Amino acid sequence: MAKSTAKEKIFHGIGASPGIAIGKVLLIKEHSTSYAKPPDATITPEQVDAEIGKFEKALEKTRLELEDLQKRIQNKLQAHEASIFDAHLLIVDDQMLLHEVEDSIRNQLSTADCAFFKIMERYVTAISVMADIYIRERVADIKDVASRVLANLRETRRPVLDYLEESRIIIAHDLTPSDTVLLDRQKVQAFAIESGSNTSHTAILARSMQIPAVVNIAGDIVNELENNLDIIVDGFIGTVIANPTEKTRKAYQLKAKEEGRFYIDLIRESRLRPETLDGFTVQLASNIETLEDIQTAKKYGTSGVGLFRTEYMYMGNKELPTEEAQIETFTSLINEMKGEPVIVRTLDIGGDKYCENLSLRKEANPFLGLRAIRLCLHECQDVFRTQLRALLRAGAAGNLKIMLPMISCVEEVIQVKEIIEKLKKELEKEKLPFNRDIEVGIMIETPAAALQAEHFAKIVDFFSIGTNDLIQYTIAIDRDNEKVAYLYEPTNPAILYLIKKVVEAAKKNRIWVSVCGQMAGSPQYIPLLLGLGVHELSMVPMSLGAVRRIIRKLKMHEAEVAAEKALNSSNAREALNVSLELLKKISPEVTDLAFRGL
Repeated sequence: MAKSTAKEKIFHGIGASPGIAIGKVLLIKEHSTSYAKPPDATITPEQVDAEIGKFEKALEKTRLELEDLQKRIQNKLQAHEASIFDAHLLIVDDQMLLHEVEDSIRNQLSTADCAFFKIMERYVTAISVMADIYIRERVADIKDVASRVLANLRETRRPVLDYLEESRIIIAHDLTPSDTVLLDRQKVQAFAIESGSNTSHTAILARSMQIPAVVNIAGDIVNELENNLDIIVDGFIGTVIANPTEKTRKAYQLKAKEEGRFYIDLIRESRLRPETLDGFTVQLASNIETLEDIQTAKKYGTSGVGLFRTEYMYMGNKELPTEEAQIETFTSLINEMKGEPVIVRTLDIGGDKYCENLSLRKEANPFLGLRAIRLCLHECQDVFRTQLRALLRAGAAGNLKIMLPMISCVEEVIQVKEIIEKLKKELEKEKLPFNRDIEVGIMIETPAAALQAEHFAKIVDFFSIGTNDLIQYTIAIDRDNEKVAYLYEPTNPAILYLIKKVVEAAKKNRIWVSVCGQMAGSPQYIPLLLGLGVHELSMVPMSLGAVRRIIRKLKMHEAEVAAEKALNSSNAREALNVSLELLKKISPEVTDLAFRGL
């Protein structure tokens, strides 16, 4: 196909997985094996049994495909990501679904594909209007399974993306989780799709596979592009540039080259002390989800685990983790960190995180409902007690601390501490070793907790500020809603004021405070956080190097002046500019890489 003579065109979406790719388009349009309504057709009564047999055979073939898929990926990805396909298998094995399709074939003389599609479409429609964002996003999983069954009924092949002859950037309306997980890692440079969000399973898998990705692209990109067209995908800022000019291409080639060199340099600096020019040391730790993440954290020079998300031990698994299984995981973390602190957050389910085993009620607004500590204290206290016992027992092995999420009132902390004391007595009676003096802290994620920090500081051992939710709840926006995303501004002076208030309360009561939200790993906010008095930061491991570089080029006095100026700003942009000006002055290479507008 001749090269397009179209002018450069930019499409905007959501950066779902960071990185830059420059290459040629592989276009995936709607195809015969996609989730699409089949032509209306009927059968004769004599064909009913054969049609039912055809449907059962298609289900069995789909089941075998999914089981094979799990086996192929279980050594490539983390356990909770491979377990995404447990839900797919549940759909295939759903006896109610089987009976509904068989009844439709037998009583309405529908073909198997028509009957199956009609019933699946009813499920898709019902789930699509649910208030729970996480549940709504599972529509993609249902359509993924349905498209497999339909393909097997029609005996057609799905697009093969696990082996490509040449390197390509995939452009599609959608990529299902099973499409994504089988992408040819050697040849797929990136992908950009019209659907999805940064919390969808496709986005989660892209990040784990370290494939640059942009989702939720505005505009009809699939129909506006053609195969083999030159294209650039910027997963950092969520931009796709079709038919780039030579100037744009060279600029992005330079950016990609600098990015590679930059990260190599940062890894070399991983053993350097994160200390300011005037002698203030900042503790840098990692946010992790599984034991496998520890090696990456060590590679980038972590000084402990600032947040271990235990919810991934529960999500996607057929059974809840036992006390012994949790002890084994927590003890392994302690041993791997060799004396460095390991902060474990107790179960944080609800909101956009769903666990089938806990039978959560559907709520009109799950982010303001029964989630995290509220769920543990009111609906899942047995599960919570098991986790706390495991933490107490594992704590005997080393430097482990307990962190409670989504705290909004003092009574919640008191109730948890009472449970812990009862569990200590149980363990004493059972003559099991445990940590009698284990530290218990809370996450500051709600405005209520921030404003009551003075009271909390008297009854807990530490604070960890979860800026993601603190921003969301303070400004009253859904950060995944693109229509109000412009309001999600970490440098809003109200947010900076709350952080300062929390730090002051911690200092007054001689407890330590860290930030473990996304702000902690974002270079543009580091001068302000340090200036506000935060000297402990926890982030995704890949952010450690850039943050360490900034700290080592900064003077604490400069940071304090910048923070005071930002606090007195009238809006978020003004406050951010204060930080960026200082950042450009002390570390232009970090600023240029992260914020260059192209």
